[in-house]
This record gives sequence, structure tokens and C-alpha cells, in this order.
Amino acid sequence: MQDIKLPYRKKPNRLHKVVLFFLWAAIYYFVIQAVPLMAQIKEKKQLSTDDYSQWSKLWPKKISDKGKWVSYALQYKLHQDTLFVQKTEGDKKYVFPNGSNGVFNQEEWFACLVKDTLVLKNLVSGTTRYTPNVASFFFNSNGKFLLTFLNDRDGRKQLIIKDMQEKVVEIIPNISSWKSDSSGNSIVYCNDRNGQYNVELIKFGKQLSKESIVVDNEVDFQNLVFRENTIAFTQKGKTSTKLFCFNNTTKTLFRYDPEEHDDFPADSRISDSYGSLTLSKDGRRVFFLIKEKNNDSNSDETSVQIWNTEDKQLYSNKKKNGFTPLRDKLAVWWPKDNCMLQITTKERPSAMLNGNYKYALTFDPLAYEPQAKFNSDRDIYITDLSNGSQKILLEKHSGNILTVLMSPNGKFISYTKNGDWWIYKISNGTHTNITRNIGVNFFREDNNTPGEAQMYGNIGWTENDKTVYVYDQFDIWEITPDGTSASRLTHGREKHLRFRVVPLSPEKQFAESLLDFNTRSFCSQEKLLLEAYDKRTETVGYYVWKRKIGEKVVVPLNGKRSHFMKTAKSEAFVYMEQTYEQAPTLVFQANSMVKPKVLVKSNPQQKNFNWGKSELVNYEVNGEIIRAALYYPAKYKKEQKYPMIVQIYERQSHYVNDYVNPSVYEQGGFNITNFTTQGYFVLLPDINYKFGDPGESAKICTIAATNEIINRGLVDSLRIGLIGHSFGGYETDFILTKTNKFAAAVSGAAWTDLVSTYFSIGESYLKPEFWRFEEHQLRIGKSFFEDMSSYIRNSPILNAEQITTPLLAWSGQKDRTISYHQSIEFYLALRTLKKKHLLLIYPNEDHAVVNEHNQKDLTERISEWFGYYLKSEKRKKWMDANNP
Repeated sequence: MQDIKLPYRKKPNRLHKVVLFFLWAAIYYFVIQAVPLMAQIKEKKQLSTDDYSQWSKLWPKKISDKGKWVSYALQYKLHQDTLFVQKTEGDKKYVFPNGSNGVFNQEEWFACLVKDTLVLKNLVSGTTRYTPNVASFFFNSNGKFLLTFLNDRDGRKQLIIKDMQEKVVEIIPNISSWKSDSSGNSIVYCNDRNGQYNVELIKFGKQLSKESIVVDNEVDFQNLVFRENTIAFTQKGKTSTKLFCFNNTTKTLFRYDPEEHDDFPADSRISDSYGSLTLSKDGRRVFFLIKEKNNDSNSDETSVQIWNTEDKQLYSNKKKNGFTPLRDKLAVWWPKDNCMLQITTKERPSAMLNGNYKYALTFDPLAYEPQAKFNSDRDIYITDLSNGSQKILLEKHSGNILTVLMSPNGKFISYTKNGDWWIYKISNGTHTNITRNIGVNFFREDNNTPGEAQMYGNIGWTENDKTVYVYDQFDIWEITPDGTSASRLTHGREKHLRFRVVPLSPEKQFAESLLDFNTRSFCSQEKLLLEAYDKRTETVGYYVWKRKIGEKVVVPLNGKRSHFMKTAKSEAFVYMEQTYEQAPTLVFQANSMVKPKVLVKSNPQQKNFNWGKSELVNYEVNGEIIRAALYYPAKYKKEQKYPMIVQIYERQSHYVNDYVNPSVYEQGGFNITNFTTQGYFVLLPDINYKFGDPGESAKICTIAATNEIINRGLVDSLRIGLIGHSFGGYETDFILTKTNKFAAAVSGAAWTDLVSTYFSIGESYLKPEFWRFEEHQLRIGKSFFEDMSSYIRNSPILNAEQITTPLLAWSGQKDRTISYHQSIEFYLALRTLKKKHLLLIYPNEDHAVVNEHNQKDLTERISEWFGYYLKSEKRKKWMDANNP
């Protein structure tokens, strides 16, 4: 055999050896590094309904005074809700399964309830104390004492007061009611000690002090109210109810007994109902209610009902809510002079108080009934409580309660009229239009209902009622009450940003009583925290405004931001941010100059699953550009065309940055993420309306938006579904009578017959449904007798024969907003016409489905309905006729 000669191979020189060494080293390094990297890149999973239970909702709760600690909750549908306390520096964290009502005591303590057990955690040492059978608790303002109310007999409470070293300093049994002052420095309570009824006051300082206000051996005290240095309460005796007022500064107790006063209305008594007392801030006036004895406006259930067309109040409303002229009357008592004045009457039974509670505004809410507005117009009178004199303030003014607001110091009343803000000066009775010459609109420019446009807002006054702050579309304006000076404080219009004040303290968010329509009070030199919103991108951020400097960015705009909380004693703050693709995240900053720190990102398991994305899209209708929110299917591929669900209501593009947990527990059966992870596009178009044609407007916008997505080559035009609930359900039904564009549809709790709806009484408010058509959502803008043709052509039921789309409808049998009979009517029409239609009636549900079993049932059926018609999935048995 011939020898085989190998090709000649030149020996490598030194340079070749070096090159080969580094080449092999690089290959070795790449292989070694790539193996774990490849192991890390796992194929993401397809989300299934079994995975939904992993998702939670993040709720920011509290931040401690100096910002060392933050509490937040994660809430689950099928798992245990959990309250967390986390240190803002480092990773220290405490967990409270089923915890609620969490409160920090300075930087050292945190307390919360786990069912009826109080859990007290020392945040420094980590030690924990438990107290069972607790109804409520709170720390006093200086943090030295913990007050715990234990459940006692007959609904009463036992109060245990301990210092923070666990020493019991006071035990008070049989408490029937209690109130703390706004500062948290003292508490007043009513209790029973062996048949002796007491009202007592406890003050908290370095030590605890207690004093008795009044004692009685026969009758209990109740209905406490505590404001500043004044306490008021009632005592219901055998023949009358007495009124008491205690001045905590002078230690003087005043008493008013109606039986000792000839000017008290005959056959009446003082009401002892909860919340019936109100105190002026200076403590000089106590407002209370007078109830007529034997005032029973409800007739016998078996007696004949008398419905009179000249009645100002519908019989059904009168039956449920009582006859308005006979409601309890408001009165005021001056404890020092021991005299009273009745404020409201049968002729004008409703009232509100001015800022310093020295004047009352009264009106008759039924004055212009019958009419078509939800809130009837009213003539408003102003009463000087010092002498009882009255005069007309506003004639036939809007019934919207927020159109009349009080300055905090009581000097002025602001109100809206003909698209402007007006100021009434109480001292001289003058009316001034303060916005007429400014040149911008202070009422919603995008108002899209026939009713009166809503004002952007009057947020408050500077000290001593010097100037008033009002909003336009973008900015905050400061205007003097005589209208001679107006300045724009922010520069949102140039930046296309809407600036709004974020209240940081409770007193700037909540009224003292139902009679209180005061706006906020601001120091003219104080900083204002502002929320900045860019409608073009649906993003939110935060600014701080200072006089002479203007607004300055604190948190840049990006995605959706909310739940801003600032500390009381530092510059630290937290907020929550999210997008559709990024789960809600809690972010902390020690101040605006430092880098944000993520404290917790909810739903970290999302990274293991395929997930969609969202974007804003534009579409055109009659030359106008309108927006929609578009959601892409998970694991989207450009070369593929997908089915799509179009969900309609009104304007919805602002939801584009909302994170949506996948869930089968939906009140309307629709969930964006469920569908995107099942391989659908989801489209939420904005809809612009032409008055008199709500259905046609919805049809034009919905089809235009749908065509825009089809023309982009994203979806299969033969596999598009339509869904809506309530007004969206009405729109869905109407659209199906005008087009066969949609392969399947779902309509929930829908109006189907506008004529019968117009002539019905809404069970939610027991008012005629006229207002929904003439000034609200259904947008006809005229009465039935003024424009019959609009009611007829916009009624889906009258065009039901045109429907070719398979329709699944649902309703709650106890729906008080839209009667389920509307769905029954449509079902009968489609049944007669032999159309493909299924109707689900949930017997114990209202307008939205709240029972979790029913939520799951509805959500799954809607998914199966669209799965069958849009994705050719297997038909479910429940869809077939003649099931048992």
C-alpha cells in the first residue's frame, strides 16, 4: 500500500502561538459565560387563568413623620391580603398578614389591626405586643399614649390607655360614644358607671389628666361633637331632648332645655340622631336639628297611593326619602345667651352655612319641580343669624351644590353664572364678576353633554380671604374678590400641562359637616404641591410652586403617577408609578434632588409571562382627530394578523397607562390583560358626540377607530368583537343595528328602548329619567315631546331586525340604574326576529356584578363567547339552545 503523505504544515512561529492562545481563550470564555446566560434566558410562559391568582394590587398607605418608614398593602383575590412596613434605607421589612388601619407613632412604633387583634410593633427592636378584642385605637398627638377601645357589652366599648412602656394609666368601661379633638391632644367620651352617666374629658401632655363635664343618674348622653375648645352633646329624656355645650377654656357648661323656652317650636323636639350637631369654629354657636313629633310621612302600606301630576315630589321618592318640606329643621343655639333661632322651614327646608357660620343660605330643592334636571334650580336666600333677617341671594340658580362655595373666613360667597366666577361680598351685598375680563375659559372646554358645563374648580382662598384661587384648563389663577387684579400663578398652558393642587393635610380635604361648603385656606407664601398632567401623552408628574419662583419639577412626567405622600417633618416623599407594561411601583425620595429609590415593585412574576403593550393612536372623524388606547397582544409578531376586541363607553384613552391585573373577578366581565394574553388586540376608542344622536355618534367613532387599526395591518377584519357595559352596552346594541362589521358582541346592563326609559323612574335616585336624556349621558338634549324623532331613531329595539351579529347580553335582576327589563325587551325582540342572541340574568346582582362566583362566571362566559366566534375555539354547551 502506498504511503499517504500529509500536506506540508509550517511550524507556527511565536506570533502565531500568541494569536492562537488568545483565540482559544476567547472561545473558552464565551462558552463558559454563554452557558449560564442561556440558562437565564428562559422562554416566557403563556398566561393562563390558573396564574391569575399570583397577581396583587399595591396600595400605598402611610409614611412616617421623618420618612424612615413606609407602609403599603398588597391585596389579592384568592390569597391573604398583607400589610407591609418597610424601612426607606436598607431592606428591613415587617409583615402583617391580614393587617389593616396601620398607623406610625413617630419613627419607633407601628400599630395595626389583624381582624380584632391590635398588633403593636417596635420598629427599632422588632418586639411585638398583641391585644385581642379591639374595635379601634389611636395614638395621641405627642405619641406618649396608646388608646385602645375594646368591644364591651351591648355594643359599648372599654377604653384602655397605656404609655409606650406598656404601663396602664387609665381604664374606662361602658363607653357609648367618643370624639377626639382635631389635634389629638384630648378626647371626650360618654360612659355609664353603675347607672351613673358621665361625660368626661381626658387631656394628654407629659402626663394624663381627666376631668368630669357632667354627671346624671337617670339618662345617658350621646351625639358628641368636638371642635377646637368646644364640646357639644345631647341627652334624650322622657319628655324632651336637651342640648349641652362645654367651653373647655372657661370650663363653663351650658344647657338648653326646649321645655323651658316659649320660642321653641310646638310639637317638636331636638333630634338626637348621629351627626345632627355642628359647631362653629369659635364655639359660640351650636347648630342642631328640630324634629316634628309624630312626623310620619309614610302612609300605610295597604292604603291607596295618590300620584298627583301637580306634586313637586314623586310619590315613590316621598315614600322612600320622606316628604322634603317635613324633613328635620336646622336651628342654631347661642349657649352664652341661651337663645335659639330656627333657620330652615317647610318653605325652604335645605341649608348651608357660610365660612364663619354667621350666615346661612336656605333654599327649596323642589321649587321648580317638575322639571328635567337631576338637580332642580333653586332660589337661594341668605339669613343673618345674628338677627334673623333674610334676603334673596340668587334666583333660579343651578342645583349643582358645588356651584356655590364659601370663603374660609366668611367674608365672601363664590358662585358660577353664565360661564364666569362671581363673588358676593356679604358685608355690603355686592355681586362681582371676577373672570369676565381675563380672556380664558374657567369651565370645561371639552364638555360633551347637553347639561351645564362644569367649572374647572375653585380650590380656596389665601389668608383672611384676601384672594381666591381658581383653575382654568391648565393653570391656577389668583384673583382679588373685587376682580381688579388677576394673575396666573403657573405656566401650564405654554407647556400643555394641567396643574392641580395636591392636598397634603386632612383639613384641606374634608369638610367639618354636611353644612360646610368652605373651600380650603392657604398661606399666600406657602409652597404648593402640584400634580402635572400631560393629556397628549397621558403622563403625570409632580411640581412644587413657590411665589416669585413659579413651578419647579419634583418628579418628572412619565407614565401614570399617583398616591403622593409627603412627610410631616422632612422633605422626604413617596409616590406610586405605573404603565400598562410596568406593574405599580412604590418610589421613595429623601428630597427632590436625590435619585429615586424603588421600595417595592408589585407583581414581579410578570417577567415570567408574555405581556402586551399599550399605545395612544389617533383616528379621524369628519376632519377631527380623536384618540384611542390600543393594547397589543402578548408575544406580538408583525407578520401575523390578530383578532381584536373593541370596548366602548365614552372617553377612555386616559386609561392607556393603567396597569391591569389579569383576573376573572370582574364586575363587568371584561379585562384588558385577559384578552391581550389570550392573543387579542384590545381597542378603547374615545367617542365624540353630536347632541340628539348618541347612537350614531358612537357608531361613527367606533367604526372609524376600528378601521384605523385594520388599515394598519394589525388585525383580521373578520375577527373583531364589540363589547360595552351600561351606556357602553346601549352603544353596542345600537351599533349592531347599523353594521355587520363585528363578528360577535357582548352587551351588559344596556338601555335598549329610549322611549320607555325616558318615561320611567330610576330606582337609584327615584327621579324621572328625563335628566339622563336632556342634560346627561344619553345626550338627546331635548324632551321627548320636543324631539320625538331622536328618541325613536336612537332606540336599538326599533331597529333590531337589522342585527346579524351574534349577541351575548347580561343584566342584574336587581339593577337599580338600568332596569333588567330593558334587556328582556331586547331579548324578546331578537327572539321574535329569530336572531342569534343569549341573555344572562344574574338574580341577586345590581348594575355591576359583585358576587365573586358570578363575576367569574360572567368573565369566563364572555371569554368563551369571543373565543368561539373570533378564534374558532370549541363551542361551549351553554351556548346551545334547549339546554335543561
